[in-house]
Amino acid sequence: MNRFYVLPALLLCGAALAQSPATEPSAQQIIDALKAKPTVATPEAEAAGSAPKPRRTRNFAVEAATPTEGSAPAAATPAAPPAANSISLAIQFDVNSDRVQPTSMQTLTALATAMKSPELSKLRFRLEGHTDASGQAAYNRKLSAMRAESVKRVLVINQVSPERLVTEGKGSSEPANPADPGAAENRRVRIVSLEP
Repeated sequence: MNRFYVLPALLLCGAALAQSPATEPSAQQIIDALKAKPTVATPEAEAAGSAPKPRRTRNFAVEAATPTEGSAPAAATPAAPPAANSISLAIQFDVNSDRVQPTSMQTLTALATAMKSPELSKLRFRLEGHTDASGQAAYNRKLSAMRAESVKRVLVINQVSPERLVTEGKGSSEPANPADPGAAENRRVRIVSLEP
């Protein structure tokens, strides 16, 4: 009689295990996000306040990059070039550390593969570390910078040229979920193409 319960349990476990890799972005998904042209809003849509929304999945989001601090706002520039493309990856780190957890190595390997692809091999990227709002702002900025550097080290180990990568720690200043500053999705590494 116990045999009748074992087989369905094994099938359910197998289905759950088969679904887990689908949550990690593939190298092709990363390539598509970083080389794709951003959606250009029409003046009518901008006036109505309906800016294009980022595409999201469980562990990454594709979004247009925001202007860097100190740059002129888009309205001040007569013919502003389209914003660069970016992708946010949920890279896991040890608590209060810049040590990348082994569970995130598959994602970073896919990122390195994408960066070495013919579509992206000539492009430069900014690696932005982001934290949630727990803790002091200065500590979060330092930790996020260290985490961005850790991601860079992993990419360099995977044969991505260090000259193509710059890092920046944003701390909690640009949350992915402003409605919940302590949300897990705010803890991420954002990869931004530096090429138009």
